[in-house]
Amino acid sequence: MTSSLKILYISGSPRKKSNTDYLLRIAQSVTGGEFIKLADYRIEPCTSCRTCLEIGSCVIQDDMTKTIIPKLLQSDAIVVGSPVYFNNVSAQTKAFIDRTWCVRGRLRNKIGGAVVVGRRYGAESAITAINAFFLKHDMIPANRGVFGIGFDEGDVAEDEEAINAAKRLGERILELLNTLKRV
Repeated sequence: MTSSLKILYISGSPRKKSNTDYLLRIAQSVTGGEFIKLADYRIEPCTSCRTCLEIGSCVIQDDMTKTIIPKLLQSDAIVVGSPVYFNNVSAQTKAFIDRTWCVRGRLRNKIGGAVVVGRRYGAESAITAINAFFLKHDMIPANRGVFGIGFDEGDVAEDEEAINAAKRLGERILELLNTLKRV
């Protein structure tokens, strides 16, 4: 771990002790960084007012604008985790993604990592949504994403493949950040 690297882990799970948080924390144990649980913040949905196009920032004054966006802008890597809800990301994750429209162009070349947890269906759609967020911002996805199988609290702790994939995601983020720092 390099203390100068700023890696942000963002959980879109509303559960207190979620399976998503578990996998994010495993990747974080490899890289270090800060953990944000979106459910702990007040994040209003985007109203599509388009004022950000004129002034370069979001007019909604909430925790997204005051706390989370500044952390995104300062980060070197952003790992977004979400449970799979209706074959997609959670409402918390989607609100977060939508609210980043005001910083388009300013997350360019940051590393992105996707982590999702669900049953046996919908994971690909949720990972695609997170990776589409990265690509929309011209970020660099670290890999195709991590998928853990879980439903009840603690289920994902039995998914050795997901645990190993979360560790590899952390390693890959460090590898990419070190490569980019050398250029």
